[in-house]
Amino acid sequence: MAGIGIILNPYSRSNRSNPERIKKLGFIVGDKGSCHSTETLDEVRELAHEFKGRGVDILGISGGDGTNHRTLSAFLEVYGDAPLPKVALLRGGTMNNLANQLRIKGAPERILSNLILKYHESIPFKETQLNMVRVNGAYGFLMGLGLIGRFIDVYQDVEGGPSPARGAWLLSRAMFSAALNGKFAQRLCERFDCRMTVDGKVQPFKNAMMIFAGTMTTLGFNFRPLYRATSETGRFQAVAISATGRQLLSTFPKAFFGLPARSEHYIDEMCQSLVLEFDKPMEYTVDGDFADAPVTRLEISTGPLLTCIIP
Repeated sequence: MAGIGIILNPYSRSNRSNPERIKKLGFIVGDKGSCHSTETLDEVRELAHEFKGRGVDILGISGGDGTNHRTLSAFLEVYGDAPLPKVALLRGGTMNNLANQLRIKGAPERILSNLILKYHESIPFKETQLNMVRVNGAYGFLMGLGLIGRFIDVYQDVEGGPSPARGAWLLSRAMFSAALNGKFAQRLCERFDCRMTVDGKVQPFKNAMMIFAGTMTTLGFNFRPLYRATSETGRFQAVAISATGRQLLSTFPKAFFGLPARSEHYIDEMCQSLVLEFDKPMEYTVDGDFADAPVTRLEISTGPLLTCIIP
């Protein structure tokens, strides 16, 4: 084995509140690998070149969903057609939905300690494979726009900063507003014109209030509208919703239990490609991270198949 390489995002919520974490993770890794705190994507790319040259076996990422997306996109850019290392998600971010989906729990230090113990003792890892999605050239596990992007935007600016408790409060406020058709819900659920093409077939909706697609089954708070996102290797699930806030609220119980909505307001497809065309530029997110600029066209396709370690 050629070792383990760790990349830590010092700006993620948990890591920012634990500035000594990089030293702790470095101590845990020891001489079996290396641990690096990266502040820019250029630094991530430099490490990708280094890890590729060393033939690193395992890439550990400490941060949230956005860190995973940015780090893996940079590594795929550098590695090209060469296979990526196995990936270990060490958590540490504001949103850790992908780690939750893979049932990876605990603090980064504990997760890495379990990983290193098995690595040193040559204990076989529990592994799973998961397709990424390619979104306008970047890679992640969940693309979202409309309501999902607006909610994240408000959540990031919530007084006191993002936290699970404040997120739950914000969701409760949005649900209450939707039940009353209040202004807050109307703003979150504003519709947009969109032409949606799934695997070459144009869909009937002319506008939507939210579209999301990927292989990440949860949107957070245990809501699982992408209930079959991992059911087919090489494909991802795409959902478009054209509904009012009140109509959407009626489907929440099924989304919470990971069941099909069976609603006339939903398009729900498994696919290999999704093309979205907008009348005006739209913001979108990949794994909760906003893209650099709004676009009038989005092309989403099945990405590479990753091997993820579950320590």
